[in-house]
Amino acid sequence: MVGGEGKLFLFVGNHPCLDFVNTQMIVKGEPTDLLETVDDLFSWLVQARLLAGSQSDVVRAELNHKEARSLLEQAKMLRASLRGAAERIAARQPVSDSTVAIINQVLSRRPGYPQLVRTKQGFERRFYSQASTKDTLLLPLAEAASDLLCLADLAQIKKCGNAACILYFYDTTKNHRRSWCSMRLCGNRIKVAAYFQRKKHRSKR
Repeated sequence: MVGGEGKLFLFVGNHPCLDFVNTQMIVKGEPTDLLETVDDLFSWLVQARLLAGSQSDVVRAELNHKEARSLLEQAKMLRASLRGAAERIAARQPVSDSTVAIINQVLSRRPGYPQLVRTKQGFERRFYSQASTKDTLLLPLAEAASDLLCLADLAQIKKCGNAACILYFYDTTKNHRRSWCSMRLCGNRIKVAAYFQRKKHRSKR
């Protein structure tokens, strides 16, 4: 778990959009949504390093109650779409058109223009946004999702091997044999259960 401001969140997905999906998890056998309030959303974005703490304070001050509620709803809609994509990819099924549409909808919120900028090293192109921060708050997540779908090895997007767990991760291990969201959370628990099951079976012989 990673701290910061507010609630603590789990970062085991090896990718921002999978960590965002993992804000829904099973706690003591019950489905649990860690994004209960818009403050939780801001805390997650800061802890995920997709938003600076100073920016978080500015944007929160800009939002009225209705805008805050709408932002949380939009975030959960995006999360549901990303979860659906992770589920389908892990099951070796194609990502749905509706998921692509929702990602593109968020990406379209960045009006702006590229500009050529002279630097000490020569030239580089920079993008200048014309949108307010509150309108583009979810953009880093949509961009992370598009990068994942375009650039990642989708065969390495996996669901935790514990059937009772709903967390996903991007397997970056050398041999691509990672099975658990976390050894501490699920791996050791399953191994211990399997050990006692084998021991029980041998004792019956």
